[in-house]
Amino acid sequence: MTIYLMRHGEPTYRDTAALGLPGMGAELGQLTPEGIQQAEEGATDPRIQDVNLILSSPYPRALQTAAIVSRRIDRPIDIAVGIYEWLPRIDFSAATHEEIVDGWKEYKANAGVHKPDDKFPLWETHASLRARALEAIKPYLARTDIGKLLIVCHGGIMRALMNQPSLRKIHYCEIRELTPDMLAEPQQ
Repeated sequence: MTIYLMRHGEPTYRDTAALGLPGMGAELGQLTPEGIQQAEEGATDPRIQDVNLILSSPYPRALQTAAIVSRRIDRPIDIAVGIYEWLPRIDFSAATHEEIVDGWKEYKANAGVHKPDDKFPLWETHASLRARALEAIKPYLARTDIGKLLIVCHGGIMRALMNQPSLRKIHYCEIRELTPDMLAEPQQ
């Protein structure tokens, strides 16, 4: 099976901020006009033209991106609930935007591993994020009717599935191939 990962297009949180949605409600942002254009352009990538299935994160920014790609290449979409974005707080409690940004910086600086002096000790570790993402896509990896799979998700999920927690910035609608060695668990 060939697997491609695509990051969602550029999102806006203008509406969720205006509504004052706390915690996970803040994740309900949709794509900006630029994000829609990014998805339209991403859908023309020759690598994904003959995918059998598009698997999407449940977050609107990823679903909207997947819908645009699906419309352009005429392929079905399924949703894997477990490929939602990295959690700044594993208890799902509301974090401020500043805490999310600072927690993500700490995550990246620590390569996804908690240290005793962490300022933000509740963020989801790389190992936890990876295990969650792998579990979510496992049923699709076992399917014999899928030769090519496109997973529309988030930068954090891409890093987790590629097992590269400190990977440089992943651009909106950037596509990466997920190779078998990236899915393999390290030898004990």
